[in-house]
Amino acid sequence: MNNSQTIESRTTLNGVDVTALGEACKAIDQDPALATFIFRSKNQWLDGGHNRSTIEGYYGVGLDQPRKATFVMDADEPEILLGCDRGANPVEYVLHALAACVTTTMVYHAAARGMRVDRVESRLEGDLDLRGLLAMPGAKRNGYEKIVMKMKVDGDGTPEEWAEMVKFGQAHSPVFDIVSNGTEIDVQFEGA
Repeated sequence: MNNSQTIESRTTLNGVDVTALGEACKAIDQDPALATFIFRSKNQWLDGGHNRSTIEGYYGVGLDQPRKATFVMDADEPEILLGCDRGANPVEYVLHALAACVTTTMVYHAAARGMRVDRVESRLEGDLDLRGLLAMPGAKRNGYEKIVMKMKVDGDGTPEEWAEMVKFGQAHSPVFDIVSNGTEIDVQFEGA
C-alpha cells in the first residue's frame, strides 16, 4: 500500500500533508508569533469522581480558531476507587496524552523526512502511590513516580532509524515535556 500521494502538487505521507507542514515552518520562520497557540478546556464536576471536559476551540496563528466538532471527555474513577467507571480516570488520560503526543510528533517528523510509517503501537504503565492523593504519610509524591512507555514501529526505515525517530518524538513532544519537566500552573479561585 502506498501512503504517498500527490494531489494538486501537494504531498501526503503517513496521513500528513508534508507540503503544508513545510509551508507552516517557513511561515513561522518569517513570523515567530504564528507559533503561539493557546489550547482551552472547560471542566464541570458531575458527581463523585465523575466530571466532564469540553474542548471547543483554541487560539492559533494569530486568531481564535473554532473546532469542527466539540469534543467531550468524561473522567471518573474505577469502582475500587469509589467511582462508577464512567470514563478513564485523570491519570489514565495523562498516559493517553503522552502516547498520542509522542506518536504524533514522531509520525509528523518521519513524514517530513520521507519515512513511511506502517504501524505504531505503544504500551504505557504508570506507578502511582494512592497515599499521595489521600494525604496519607509515606508517599513520595502525589502523581506518577515513574511512567514506562514501550513503542513498536514498522515502516520503511531500519530498526536503528526507528529507534532514533522514537527518541526524536520524545525529545520534541509537548506532552512529554509537560510531564517530564513540569509546567507552572496558576490555579485561581473565582468564587461561586
